[in-house]
Amino acid sequence: MTRKLSDADREAVDLMFDRITSAAQDGNGGGDGFVAIADGMNGQRLQTVEEILNLLEAMPAADPPADLAVRTLQHIARRTGVNPMPAAATAAPFIDPTQPHA
Repeated sequence: MTRKLSDADREAVDLMFDRITSAAQDGNGGGDGFVAIADGMNGQRLQTVEEILNLLEAMPAADPPADLAVRTLQHIARRTGVNPMPAAATAAPFIDPTQPHA
């Protein structure tokens, strides 16, 4: 099932991201942490968006594939025709995909 956001849904999502960004900047001495709500903004819609964002935040983040960097560099080389790796490193992987990533 595919659902599309209405204009009001998009405004609620934008407002929530503005709040998140403003709060993050405020924590670092940047913003004031305040985002004004436009007249007519449905409070229930904002609460629903906030609940969805909280669920997404609670989801565990999957580890990236071990060979992601190597595959990315290979993709760049194929698309551009330019090998981003030094000539000496072409015989062995530039990044060891068996090493754990942070």
